[in-house]
Amino acid sequence: MVLGLLPALGGGLRELAATGQQSRLIDGYLRPYARAFQRLYYFSYLPESLAEFTEDAALLERVTVLAPRRPQWRGWRARAMTRAHPVEFRACDVLRVFQVTGAIPAMAASRRFGTPYVTTYGFSYGRLSRPGPKRALKAMVERRGLRRAAAVIATTEELRGRALALGARRVELIPNGVDTRLFAPRPAPMERLPGRPRRILYVGRLSEEKNLDTVLLATPSADAELRTASGAGIQLMIVGAGPQKEELQALAGQLGVEVEFHEVVEQRRLPEIYASADAFVLASFTEGHPKVLLEAMACGVPCVASDCEGNRSIVTHGKTGLLFDPHSPQALAACLVRVLTEPGLAAGLARAARELIVARYDLEALVAREIDLLHDVARSRS
Repeated sequence: MVLGLLPALGGGLRELAATGQQSRLIDGYLRPYARAFQRLYYFSYLPESLAEFTEDAALLERVTVLAPRRPQWRGWRARAMTRAHPVEFRACDVLRVFQVTGAIPAMAASRRFGTPYVTTYGFSYGRLSRPGPKRALKAMVERRGLRRAAAVIATTEELRGRALALGARRVELIPNGVDTRLFAPRPAPMERLPGRPRRILYVGRLSEEKNLDTVLLATPSADAELRTASGAGIQLMIVGAGPQKEELQALAGQLGVEVEFHEVVEQRRLPEIYASADAFVLASFTEGHPKVLLEAMACGVPCVASDCEGNRSIVTHGKTGLLFDPHSPQALAACLVRVLTEPGLAAGLARAARELIVARYDLEALVAREIDLLHDVARSRS
């Protein structure tokens, strides 16, 4: 069987590398796909080759990246992709779309060649995207992409219900996963000594929807309470890039909050960063099914997350983490103080979170289920 892979609209290996996620695709998906299919075609939006990202000879032999020679407007590339690579699209027994925004060429291949496709539905673009023309366009692609898919992979029960409501024919619940061998508890580094500042970690994009302003606003009161209780203060560590960085740096300065800003880190290096943290915070207003939360929980870091749909699908308040109102810095501060001053609570949350991730979100097991689904869809075509 031949499998075609379609990234999100405008995506490719270089885009993943910019966020440190290329190894997740290569190790977590391409390798098991290559064992399960005779040939893989990866239809990229960006000028690139697989050899830029791996030296694995077996993978380079089995996977072909089909990329434009020069940068193209992503909308044009999406509409022209099946015309640019008709032989390869025709050869595919099934297409795997990594996010529903990437379904435009898959829908074209379905019309032209009868090729079925399976798409992930990991975020409700029609409901949660920022208002504006792009939101309406994403909602249209979302609706049509779900209806025309041979099968949909929903990452949460809520998204499964929404996909069915939008007309999807077949929806399988397969959540995002994490490499539980890579992301595992590690010994605390030497810097985690008594009396040192307690480190609160965030990993991800620096943008408004991630609500990092609330994290900064919550820190002074949490810091003061922690100093009273233990004599130690709080240090924030923010890892990632995005348009809000300068604004966040300025706000941290105004509030007198100690923050370390770090650029994007490649995924294989993240476990050591998680190991250095006393708590992980995710304050987003909206989330689909956040991989960073899964990673932190897998590493045994006590997690404090906003009470939004995507986070609630993973965290049970008081059992595997703490949830708070994302509009309330006071609520976040109270949760941070609890995990930093109650070692029994923190240890219990971390232990239960790790057990949950291993049991339900192991990437290897989830990708195996996905491959079974792809084989089933491909066989049903013939």
